[in-house]
Amino acid sequence: MKPTAIALATAAMLTAVPAMAEDLVLSIGSRGYGPAVERNLARYAEVNPDVSIEWNKVSDVPGETRKLYVTGLSAKSPTPDVYALDVIWAGEFAQRGWLEPLGGLLADETIAAFNPSLLTASTVDGKVHALPLYTDGIHFFYRSDLLEKYGLDVPKTWEEVLEASKTITEGEKNPQFYGFVSMWAKIEGLFMNWLAFTNGNGGGFYDADGNVAVNSPANIAATQYMVDLLHEHRYAPDSILNMRPDDARTLFQQGRAAFLMVQGFVHAPLSADDSPVAGKFDFARIPYFEGNEDANTTTMGGWFLGINPNSENKEAAAEFLTHFTAYEQQLTAAVEDNRAPTIPAVYDDPKMSEAEVLAKFGKNYDLGVVRPSAGTGSNYPKVSEIMQLAVTNALHRQKTVEDALNDAQAEIEAVLAD
Repeated sequence: MKPTAIALATAAMLTAVPAMAEDLVLSIGSRGYGPAVERNLARYAEVNPDVSIEWNKVSDVPGETRKLYVTGLSAKSPTPDVYALDVIWAGEFAQRGWLEPLGGLLADETIAAFNPSLLTASTVDGKVHALPLYTDGIHFFYRSDLLEKYGLDVPKTWEEVLEASKTITEGEKNPQFYGFVSMWAKIEGLFMNWLAFTNGNGGGFYDADGNVAVNSPANIAATQYMVDLLHEHRYAPDSILNMRPDDARTLFQQGRAAFLMVQGFVHAPLSADDSPVAGKFDFARIPYFEGNEDANTTTMGGWFLGINPNSENKEAAAEFLTHFTAYEQQLTAAVEDNRAPTIPAVYDDPKMSEAEVLAKFGKNYDLGVVRPSAGTGSNYPKVSEIMQLAVTNALHRQKTVEDALNDAQAEIEAVLAD
């Protein structure tokens, strides 16, 4: 066995020369998990001096990395042994046989320690195929100073959001001030928004039996709320229909909205010294509709680590995967690198007091929901596109909500039947 080495490789080809003996190749970008990658590799080397890990620094652009993976995995390349993948790829890759099921390689308690909602994203045919490495999600930001000004509690339900928006907008008497902003452009984020609203009404993409049910009564009602928030109540600006996350963040940061619903990355710019709302805002879980307080409303994203089924060292890869995603490594990545853990217990660790915002985000992830990529597999991009168009048609009032969701239901059923 050659001496221990952590090779910080610059090559990004998956068709590299197969690893030998206990040598392993890890493919992950250099930015996504930041300094944690090199730190975790060094820690692993300390306790496993007979294993050599080569870090294959793939692109941090998801599309480029995905193409690279598809090429190598289709050719049954034995490397990389362990690789990082986007949450919405996991289902497809598992269905195509490009991820090794982890049940026979990892202890059940190891897998069970992870966020159960995130695990569903890599669960196909009842088998978990990848472990979530870090996550992010949509959160509900609010102007704490304005709630205090008008004697309002933080809204827990969408009905309360409506009432609070009415009180604040009428009180501010500013035609350029709005109750609610979010990312309602025809993008993936719109589908994530829709899942948060519909799950918060007891609905969602699937029904209780696992069947596609996008046109359920609960979903129709939740989507109608979105339409009415904009067109009937006028508590959202018309520009919301073109807003991406940063567009919505900018308007909220300018002090022109009471509530903001986007991903957690906005917390840093909102808190900056030069931000007009610094010290004047906070965040909570995504609201739910009355009677659905136990609903999972935090739509989550993130990245996973999985094992190449063609690896020549699966047991060693499994041991490395377990170490890389373990509690201590996630805790350090949270405190030092601001990466959100995927093991819920980490958020309760006393050391998380050094990452107070992230710890609070973690409570929202306990009520998480993921996109339906595991069940739709390679058809997920088509399904997402259908849903984005359906919700857009409803929001633009080009179709009634019921017609838009009925059409989406029929199209998705046809796509999944092929």
